[in-house]
Amino acid sequence: MKSASGIIKKIIILLILLCIVGVGFYIYTNQEAQAAIEDAKWIYDNRDPQLYEGEEWLDGEIVKVLDGNWVYVKIPEGFVYGLRIRGLEAPTLAVLLGDDTLKMGKESQTFLEELVLRKKIRFQAIDMNDSRYGHGYIEFQGKSIVLPMVKAGMAKLKRTEITHFSDEALWELLQIEREAVKSGVGIWDPSLILDWTMGDFSSDSTTPGL
Repeated sequence: MKSASGIIKKIIILLILLCIVGVGFYIYTNQEAQAAIEDAKWIYDNRDPQLYEGEEWLDGEIVKVLDGNWVYVKIPEGFVYGLRIRGLEAPTLAVLLGDDTLKMGKESQTFLEELVLRKKIRFQAIDMNDSRYGHGYIEFQGKSIVLPMVKAGMAKLKRTEITHFSDEALWELLQIEREAVKSGVGIWDPSLILDWTMGDFSSDSTTPGL
């Protein structure tokens, strides 16, 4: 009986080891599984939930879309903010950086206009360089405006600017961007040549105007 029991234990241990090896081999050979692990690790290493916890959320309306990066937001009191949308980078219309960049910059602008122009949103104004212009986090219909832009291939994530998002939001955004890259939609079309050397107005001294 002891001998049989010992054999059974060895078989169980062997099966467990085979399962571990099998899972390890699957992850090693499966790019999607590897990507998921990389995303989970990035979230664990970088998430900073308290970063903008004290920043006030304001209600407003998008009154102008300059490009896929910049919008004007008007609050009920009548004040207008010029905001570079944090969390994404879209092809710019600030300068001409080639036909593909201009083409996708216009598509990104049009997509954003159709999504939120004259719509009610809420936002946080971050790093205002004066009383009117700065950066901002914008939510539309309860979710970050970054999500539909990235999903449609109209922008790419700026990971360093979304570290305070919830685990669920980060995971969703990372997965959506990977899917957009894989499908080659929008800016991820492999035939395009895009110049990202000047991805938004904030990278030079130019300030957008109404």
